[in-house]
Amino acid sequence: MMINKLNFLYIIFFTIILILPNNLLASSDNGVSVFMYHRIGDPRYPSTNVSIEQLKSQILEAKKNQYNIMNASEVVKFINDGIDFKKNSIAFTIDDAYESFFVNGWPLFRDNNIPVTLFASTDVIDFALPGYMNWDQIRQFLKEGGTIGQHSASHMSLPVYDESKVESDILRSQQRLKKELGFIPELFAYPYGESSEKIISILKKLNIESAFGQHSGVISQTTNKYYMPRFSINENFGNIERFIFASSSKPLAVKNIKPSDMFVKDSDQLKFKFDIVKSEMANNLQCFANPKNKWIPINLIKNEKTISFDDQYTFEKGRRRINCTVKFQDEWYWFGYQLLIK
Repeated sequence: MMINKLNFLYIIFFTIILILPNNLLASSDNGVSVFMYHRIGDPRYPSTNVSIEQLKSQILEAKKNQYNIMNASEVVKFINDGIDFKKNSIAFTIDDAYESFFVNGWPLFRDNNIPVTLFASTDVIDFALPGYMNWDQIRQFLKEGGTIGQHSASHMSLPVYDESKVESDILRSQQRLKKELGFIPELFAYPYGESSEKIISILKKLNIESAFGQHSGVISQTTNKYYMPRFSINENFGNIERFIFASSSKPLAVKNIKPSDMFVKDSDQLKFKFDIVKSEMANNLQCFANPKNKWIPINLIKNEKTISFDDQYTFEKGRRRINCTVKFQDEWYWFGYQLLIK
């Protein structure tokens, strides 16, 4: 008995689904883990450096079949177009344009055909400061397949300055990029990962449609595209186990984050809380934070889907980060956030 054409197509379709590797299957539950580096192979600065061997091991891991390597610009496009991410999607970014990246890091990415985006502040290049790339190296990086992003001109702490100064600084950076490279890059990353509602309004005014921070976490379709997380990699947090764990984690979807502004001027009024989208994940949720520089586990108050920090925690001035994770149905989910407290 002959199989009719429609049934035959169904069989072919489901056969393809069954033999596809997991990383080729897209799902709304998936996200993308973006990694951020600074210096490569410069052990004088361990807090912003990874060794060449650490980077080599991460690149070797990333080239395995279970990973879907994306360009940072693709991440933004997927969010804008509502395209689901494939499982184990990852992307690579570099901040500050240190020469050690160009000498030690870029050849490893380039020779392994791994896309990487470099966020460069223009003043350090213009002033030819030692240890930073120059414009000829930036142009060579682009010619060889790299992507450039905006990172302000002066690399200042944007939220603490008035709007006119911030806007002037970003415009100066754009003018220099336009003159030296012939275009203004679409992507933007905040210096120190610091942002605020005011800064986001300035970016929108300047037609910048997205921005990356420096807080850990996995990007999802519902992530605020003006405050996208990245996993910071350095000597202390650059082992291959952490890289694998971050790469395989899924986004922990939250909403109604309080305070809504990432820049907090009165820490006495800080009562951090958020709603977890899947309330069934709340029971086993764990959060860690550094309210006084040292990372500690946080006692959580859980009211169905609403998660609040216990009032016992006082957040001191400075950059304060929060990481929340939960294991649910054999998968790890991760939400991270950064607050700048004045």
